Amino acid sequence: MQQQTHKTLYSSHAWIGIISGILLFIVTFSGIPALFDHEIEFWQYPAYSELDEKKPFDLEQSLQAAKEIDFGYDNFFIQPAGDINKHIILAHFIKNEEPDIRYLSANNYQQFPPSPSEVSHLFSHLHTDLHLPNPWGRYLVGLSGMAMLLAIIAGIFIHVKWRKEFVMLRPKRSWRLLLTDQHKLLGLWSLPFTLILAFTGTILGLLGLISPILALAAFNGDVEKATIAVLGPRAEVTGEYTPVYPLNELWGRLEIDLPDTSVEFIQVSGLKLITTDSTENTEEKNTEKNVKNKKMVTDAGGIIKFSGYHNNKLSNLESVTYNLSTGERIHQGSFIGKGPFQRIFAAVTPLHYVLFGNAWLKVCYALAALAGCGLILTGNMLWLHRRGHGMAHWLSKLTLGACGGLVVSTSLTLALSQGLYGFASAEEHHHIEEWGFWGFWLFTLTLPFIFKDGFSLSHYYLRLTAAGFISTLLIDGLVNSRWIWASEGWVFNVQAGILFSALLFIYLDIKMPKQANIRKAAEASTDSDTSELDHAQAS
Repeated sequence: MQQQTHKTLYSSHAWIGIISGILLFIVTFSGIPALFDHEIEFWQYPAYSELDEKKPFDLEQSLQAAKEIDFGYDNFFIQPAGDINKHIILAHFIKNEEPDIRYLSANNYQQFPPSPSEVSHLFSHLHTDLHLPNPWGRYLVGLSGMAMLLAIIAGIFIHVKWRKEFVMLRPKRSWRLLLTDQHKLLGLWSLPFTLILAFTGTILGLLGLISPILALAAFNGDVEKATIAVLGPRAEVTGEYTPVYPLNELWGRLEIDLPDTSVEFIQVSGLKLITTDSTENTEEKNTEKNVKNKKMVTDAGGIIKFSGYHNNKLSNLESVTYNLSTGERIHQGSFIGKGPFQRIFAAVTPLHYVLFGNAWLKVCYALAALAGCGLILTGNMLWLHRRGHGMAHWLSKLTLGACGGLVVSTSLTLALSQGLYGFASAEEHHHIEEWGFWGFWLFTLTLPFIFKDGFSLSHYYLRLTAAGFISTLLIDGLVNSRWIWASEGWVFNVQAGILFSALLFIYLDIKMPKQANIRKAAEASTDSDTSELDHAQAS
């Protein structure tokens, strides 16, 4: 590679990273708890794990239960119980309003109160939208993913001696060389996963902008036609109501229409509950009385759509839509056997959120995301160090406050949330979590601008993060009597993950140098050594 080209790529790699680094860290780190949002939600609320074992899903009984709890919408979603949760979720979404969400036991179809905690959704929303208004937050996340993708591509071309750098670590040399080696090691070992996450995150974040382009290319600009082709038709309201087709028959028919597919969502559109008067004879009292009954009917254009993920395919988004009154199949959505472009597009969501494989694959993604966070931090520190800036520089302070503060805030918020069970109402629980999270983050964001010794402060952040995770386990044991050595299933898995996180930050605190004081003579010598190394790589 020519030296000028190498310098251009190197400069692009550095400037893209430094401009988008802090935002990239926030998006990447918040993606770790977002990746395990269902598992965290299940672990947090003891009532979920105390539910009786689920029975085979009964669609008609679910709708009957919805009727009994006055969930009388004609357009709503059902999420059957999955491998983790033993409850059914009913959801009706209202534009610009809070959705109406109900929870049913998958054993007896009785309603029960949901978890008062919203901490898993707090992290998920931070990852997908940065808690900014829709769609601007998601677009910003997409642009950060694009920046990460460009930085990765530039990094691939500038590291030509990657075989040597795969195992190069010189911890006893200068602080700068240690940062350099760690930056390369983290980037190379996590490259397959970070490349996937950056590519898929860019598409998901910018999907609102990409969709019209795709519709223009494939459907001559007809976005409505493109939407129907992918998601299926919408219900056409006729005002004529008819009896509902036996829905359990449709559920059984999925074994043929959607083989090897795990159904995750059921959308019901056009269903209506009407009240009728009937006369009931009571022989004992020899009287007659009018009884109000609720009868389930459907608009003649009502539909029910089943969608989920194919168990053996990567492009695994599958759906089938039936007419609610006749049971006729009116749409089948599948990317199996389609062209390569459509299969790649369909694989974006499963690849980003690990909707395939098993829990160990999610762990690999989480470790790669952690490595990506380390990659961003070491990149920022390298950029500052090569320009003679220390921890007193405003970018160093902002990096430590925003990135380190987010990590501290996450662990402390988990501990706070577990401590609120049994002591706060559902509404108070949610609000205290939010205030705690943003309060912790704001406090840790301002500390580097107050204290001069930012290097020592970073050690305190590592210790405080580990203390937060350990406190989470202790509070869970004291409040909910769930100690890690007596837990099992997903509760144990999540607790083990929290314990691993605490030990990881303790290890980082021990291994990271206590200070980065470098004498000018040694620094000049190191700069000369590193410049020679960079020149050798360029040539």
